[in-house]
Amino acid sequence: MRLGFVGTGVITEAIVTGLLKVGAQFEHIALSNRSAKKAAQLAAKDKRISVCESNQAVLDQSDVVCLAIIPQIAHEVIAELKFQPSHRVISFVAGMNMDELRRAMPEVDNIVRAIPLPATADALGATTLYPQDKIASELFSQIGVAVEVENEHQFDCISAATATMASFYAVLESQAQWLVQQGLAYDKARAFLAGYSQGLAHGTNSGAPFTELIDHCMTPGGINEQVHHELTKRGNYEQYQEALTRVLDRIEGRA
Repeated sequence: MRLGFVGTGVITEAIVTGLLKVGAQFEHIALSNRSAKKAAQLAAKDKRISVCESNQAVLDQSDVVCLAIIPQIAHEVIAELKFQPSHRVISFVAGMNMDELRRAMPEVDNIVRAIPLPATADALGATTLYPQDKIASELFSQIGVAVEVENEHQFDCISAATATMASFYAVLESQAQWLVQQGLAYDKARAFLAGYSQGLAHGTNSGAPFTELIDHCMTPGGINEQVHHELTKRGNYEQYQEALTRVLDRIEGRA
């Protein structure tokens, strides 16, 4: 595989790092020089990785082209590029739907949308794909879990769910601050909560429904049940879903 990245930001760095980490087989990776320092650092890690002088040079050296650019400049950058029908394009551009992508690249036969996340650097996490595509699935399955959805609405819903990253860490910070208030040093609170969270995440590998995991953690009359029931009674989980619905409305242009 000859893989190219137009845009060399956090996600490109994570994907390339993950591919190297797992020893993925590829012929060549071409990087744009938009973030020259980061691109050079990645290229220094493997002789099969090179930094190109232009975005067009990335395309010319690649079979699979990943668009890792921010939405504000996406149309401008794509308009300057000359794609070939043989190119397979994987777009990470948030909010740019399939109709827009096809209009922007009418000569390209195969276009896939993807939501890769920073955890791919450690071959962890999940990358959502639409439409289903064997090459993209094989690529991202090497550095985590590839989740292929059935339609663009489902893709948008998962995109909305990724808006919970900051709130996930905010919940941990809230717990850390509570522990500090009880007299625990912050570094010890953080160390405990980091390990605790990793342990809970490991439990998801069983494949069991989350409802089953919830029940498994609760002893009747126990402290887990107490907190869960109190948060449920106050509507905390419902508020979470309401916030996600508002994000989805924004993504799909209803807000």
